[in-house]
Amino acid sequence: MLKADDLLVLLEVARSGSMIGAASSLGMDHTTVSRRVTALESAVGAALTVRSGRGCELTELGRTLLAASESIERAVGQVRTLAQPGGVSELTGLVRIAAPDAFAVEFVGPVMGRLVRMHPGVTLELTSATRPMVQGRGADIEIGLGSSLPRWETVLLSEYVLGLYASSDYLADHGAPTSLDDLSHHPLVYYVESLLRVSELDVFDRVFGGRPVTIGSTSVHAQLTATVAGAGIGLLPAYLADAQIGLRRVLRQQVEIPQQYVAGLAPRTLRRPATTVVMQELRAEVRARHHELMGRAPAA
Repeated sequence: MLKADDLLVLLEVARSGSMIGAASSLGMDHTTVSRRVTALESAVGAALTVRSGRGCELTELGRTLLAASESIERAVGQVRTLAQPGGVSELTGLVRIAAPDAFAVEFVGPVMGRLVRMHPGVTLELTSATRPMVQGRGADIEIGLGSSLPRWETVLLSEYVLGLYASSDYLADHGAPTSLDDLSHHPLVYYVESLLRVSELDVFDRVFGGRPVTIGSTSVHAQLTATVAGAGIGLLPAYLADAQIGLRRVLRQQVEIPQQYVAGLAPRTLRRPATTVVMQELRAEVRARHHELMGRAPAA
C-alpha cells in the first residue's frame, strides 16, 4: 500500500543525499528510513533510490515522485499552519552550515541566534575551519573563499579585505612602518605557511617578497590575540581587527588585500525552504555589515 508518510521520507532522502542524513532530519534511526523507502519501492513496484558509499541518489522514477511528495509536504504544512494560533506558518528542518572560523563566529553565529528565535522549528548545525570547500562533507551550505564546487549552486556572499594591524603599545615601543621595506624590522603574524590549505590566503610571499612569518597559527583568532598582545604586525581580516580597540591599522594605502566569501548550496537542499531562509538571513547580515567587511566606517 502506498503511504503518504513514506513519500515524505523519500523527499528527505533526496534532500539529505543519504539515509543517515534523512534519519537525522526526521528524528528516526536510519534503519527505519531504509525500511520506509523499501516499502515505498514495493508499493510502486520499482526502485526509487540508488545507494552507494557516497550516499543515496534517486532514480528517474524517484525524481518524478518529488513533485507529489512536495505537494504532500505543503498540504501538511498548511494543516499545521491552520492549527497554529493566528495561523502562523511554522518553518522546520535541519540546516548544516560549514564556514571559515572567523566568518562563522562573527556572521553565522548572530544569524543562527536570530533564526531560532524567528523559527523555533528549525535546527542549525555549524562546523568551522579554514579549509578548502569540499563536497560530501554533509553541509547544506558551504561557505569558503573564492572557490566554487562542481554541480553546486555557488553565489558570491560578500567581499572583504585583509590589512596590516599592530597594537598601540607595540607601535609606541617599535614605531610604525612607513613602507613595505620597513616590515623587515618587525615580527609578522599570519598563518603557518606549510599548513595553509586555502590557496586564496597564500598571499604572504606575493605581498611581502618572501619575508618569513615570525609568529604563525592555523587559527585566525590566535593571530588576532597575539597581535593585540604586541607580538608584532598581523595580516588580519579588517572586520576582526577593526573591532579591537587596542589595534591600529598600518600601511593602509600599500596593503589592502581583497578576498571573497562564496556560498555553495548542495543540490539536494535547493528545494528546502529552511535552507532558503538561512541563505536570505546570511545575505542580509553581510549586506548590513558590508562596511565592517571592507574596513570602512559605516555610511552616515
